[in-house]
Amino acid sequence: MQRGLHVLQSMLWIATIKASGGFMKIFLDDFGIFLGRKRNRFTVKKEGEVKEIVADDVDSIICCSSGVAFSASALDLAVRNNIQVVFARYSGWPYAVLMPAAMTGSVRARREQFTAYNDERGFILAKKFVAGKLANQANLLKLMAKNRRQTDLMLSGRLYEAGKAIDEIYAKVDEEQGFKIDDKRQDLMNLEAEAARFYWDAIRQVLPAELGFTGRITRGARDPFNAMLNFGYQTILFPEVWKAIGYAGLDFYAGYLHADRPGKPSLVLDLIEEFRQQVVDRTLIGLVTKNVLKFNEIVVAETEDGRVLNREVVKTLLASFQERLDTEVMFDGQRGPIKSFIHHQARRVARFLLREADYTPFTLGW
Repeated sequence: MQRGLHVLQSMLWIATIKASGGFMKIFLDDFGIFLGRKRNRFTVKKEGEVKEIVADDVDSIICCSSGVAFSASALDLAVRNNIQVVFARYSGWPYAVLMPAAMTGSVRARREQFTAYNDERGFILAKKFVAGKLANQANLLKLMAKNRRQTDLMLSGRLYEAGKAIDEIYAKVDEEQGFKIDDKRQDLMNLEAEAARFYWDAIRQVLPAELGFTGRITRGARDPFNAMLNFGYQTILFPEVWKAIGYAGLDFYAGYLHADRPGKPSLVLDLIEEFRQQVVDRTLIGLVTKNVLKFNEIVVAETEDGRVLNREVVKTLLASFQERLDTEVMFDGQRGPIKSFIHHQARRVARFLLREADYTPFTLGW
């Protein structure tokens, strides 16, 4: 693994991903695992083997198998140490997230969150989320174009032109005027979809042909690149944004860009848009174009739990996404890891709703 990040592994069925800040993510993905507690340590057991991990060193626990058992004492230890426990399926979004019942943030911010749906704040936030996504798409394409000038001038030109095309759509988003988001949502979504066509067609040209990537597939993707995109968005990025929204004192389900639907965490999906390209897309493109991940090693035959990705590939993805989250960048006049800016942006949403600050979407240059 690269500097500052490594996978500590004593058993095939558990990966502990240690970030540069010293915290670990415990990833459990096999039948027969039992997560217990021994004083201030988590104990992970299977078939007579035991691994102990100090709770103070753990950032989150991710469970991707229905065959994992937990003791109530272990879950209590997680809650007491503000350790997020994520229950996810390989085939979809996390179906449960365990967090402390006592959260931070202002109740007033949540009241304003609901009120803002029917005034200009809801429209402004939705517009900013789309603008942030498009700016990051354009900048990532232009960065890849710059990096390929010496090796493939024609491809470099096509990537740059796609980035410029998205810039033009960004300008249209910026010009949108409105008040209530219900009246403008479809216009924003149409512009977002127009940019997506340029973006994913450009990404297709960068990827190795053997991956068979023809375009973005969300639900039920079985091709290697879409399966890895979904894993990154759903299992890694979604819980991080969920946690940030919760600690900012906001409601997960009351969003603006994404329409209301029972069980749909719309505000989490809204805020994710700013981070998809810089956390997940950029990481995966690097892994496959640098041949770190090889086509014939990525996927396995689908199992009962919907598994598509090889376990060793999953461990590489976990380590690489964590490293990207820990990468320090400059944004909004501050320097810090990308992960910290996820929480920064959630707090910024709350302050905007309280009319205490403007909202600037998270973007990185090229």
